[in-house]
Amino acid sequence: MPRLNNWRDTTLNDFVPNVSKLTLVADPDCLLTEEKLALELRGRGFDLIEFNDPVEFRYAYESKYRSIWDRGEHTDLVVVLRLQDAELESLPYDLLQAGRKLSFNLGDLFPNLSYPVIEKLDRKLAGFAF
Repeated sequence: MPRLNNWRDTTLNDFVPNVSKLTLVADPDCLLTEEKLALELRGRGFDLIEFNDPVEFRYAYESKYRSIWDRGEHTDLVVVLRLQDAELESLPYDLLQAGRKLSFNLGDLFPNLSYPVIEKLDRKLAGFAF
């Protein structure tokens, strides 16, 4: 088994193409927007869409992804919610029924460090290279 080099590798382990057409992610610390991680996810074929505005999201979801799935084609869609994992339950029922659920936050990635301190770090300066 390859050695995990950093927090990105740990996070990427949960993203295997063709496992689920829909993955719901609680990402309160905006980890999936980190440039290297986002590029790697896209390189693996994942589309990321943030759930902010319900109407805007529903339009994109229905017009692009649902139509693909209705034709029997596969996509790997990741819906990102910038709230705590308990808040995933605030997503629409049809998404909750169809999607697998993941949660990522700095406290889980770095359990031996003080969460209030690491959430305040300038991520560009820190480079997330813990």
